[in-house]
Amino acid sequence: MKRTEFGRLIDTIFASKAGEELSCSDYFERLPRYAELEATGEDAAARLPDVRHHMHQCPECEEVYLGLLEVVLAEKKSDASR
Repeated sequence: MKRTEFGRLIDTIFASKAGEELSCSDYFERLPRYAELEATGEDAAARLPDVRHHMHQCPECEEVYLGLLEVVLAEKKSDASR
């Protein structure tokens, strides 16, 4: 097991609350807002700490976020060049 995977596993274990499960669908709709905040230089992790925490635990959601961030940054770059 890689170090990052191990870290995610440990974080997931300690973050879990009895009767409460983290669901990707709960966070999926909030990922674009997180990407927008990051693209504008705001501290997205401070504004949406639960989303950051979920991405740390969920590589699939983190991958979606990284794709969204690329799109947002490309759009900003395109708008700036006009």
